[in-house]
Amino acid sequence: EVQECVRRGFTSLLYAEAVGRLSEGRRTLAIAGTHGKTTTTGLTVAALRAAHRDPAHLIGGEVPEFDGNGHGGSSPEFVVEACEFNRSFHNLRPYGAAILNLDGDHFDCYPSSEELVDAFAGYLARIRPGGVALVEESVPRAVLTSLRSDVRILTVGAGLWADIRATSVEEDHGHYSFRPQIEGIKLPQVRMRMAGRHNMENALFALGLAHVVSADLTAACRGIAEFQGVNRRFEVRYGAEGGVLISDYAHHPVEIRAVLSTARQRYPDRRVVVAFQPHQHQRTLVLLPQFAEVLASADASLVADIYGARESQEIQSKVCADDLVRATRELGGDCQPGGRVGELPGRLAEVRRDDDLVLLLGAGDIDRALEGILANL
Repeated sequence: EVQECVRRGFTSLLYAEAVGRLSEGRRTLAIAGTHGKTTTTGLTVAALRAAHRDPAHLIGGEVPEFDGNGHGGSSPEFVVEACEFNRSFHNLRPYGAAILNLDGDHFDCYPSSEELVDAFAGYLARIRPGGVALVEESVPRAVLTSLRSDVRILTVGAGLWADIRATSVEEDHGHYSFRPQIEGIKLPQVRMRMAGRHNMENALFALGLAHVVSADLTAACRGIAEFQGVNRRFEVRYGAEGGVLISDYAHHPVEIRAVLSTARQRYPDRRVVVAFQPHQHQRTLVLLPQFAEVLASADASLVADIYGARESQEIQSKVCADDLVRATRELGGDCQPGGRVGELPGRLAEVRRDDDLVLLLGAGDIDRALEGILANL
């Protein structure tokens, strides 16, 4: 199809290039970072919609209340994820650009932390004249070295000197209530429907981006509070017998830890059993100790076969699911091989106890096991 397109004289673009062209014609708000991009993009759209804007958007996950993941929009704003894979975000020309966090990932693109930092610096260098960079306070300062002199920087975080931060924070079974403060201005208290402290931090970025385009922030707070989330982001499902399963896209140790922490806050009296499908052999190989550490903190875990993507046979031969099982056991974890995705429902039934909370985690095709597992809960 691509060859025929070229033969007929049409322009052939990579997805990232096409999104980049869209970003040039709108007031683009871009969200980058190792974790939380999809949810924060959804939160930003929810905030702007509540403030009576109709932004265009492209979100890396299905949002039920938006009837999908994309929309044309009649307002000047274009809200989009800024993906670091293959330096895709270097195609964007944002007016407001966010960096939520920075952890090692996509090791096929970024063998060193210096290359990763350099890529994010290149993303910020693409901000339009007079634009704004929103950067989490712990992100290395080296990412700011390429900024234009006329680009304003807003820091986001828990520190007293952060330009955007949460005050009056309260937690109730994993749900957070807080009062946002943006450049000294205190906004109304927000109680989020989504669970997890990390989502409170994502909400601060969404409000910061709404602030960048001068949206009504009181209304934006209502949009943040009412947002119900993205499919497979701490998505709670119930089995026929009343069992509870949480499905999440988490495929990095930092993300798994956040889901585990939130699950224990929301269901403090339940054992937590994790069914995890590693995504990519190279990520599993490089982060094996971190994966083992976080899985060992669960009450029990199953590791399904690794979901390979974009990888050579050489990389695939260097690590397998059994390696992660062994490493987890060496740390004292109760960990078993999960086998193929189709085998997970049966293997999980052998491991779980009544009233266990099941976490189904991974970015591959592990969600194919969801209905089979629910049938046993």
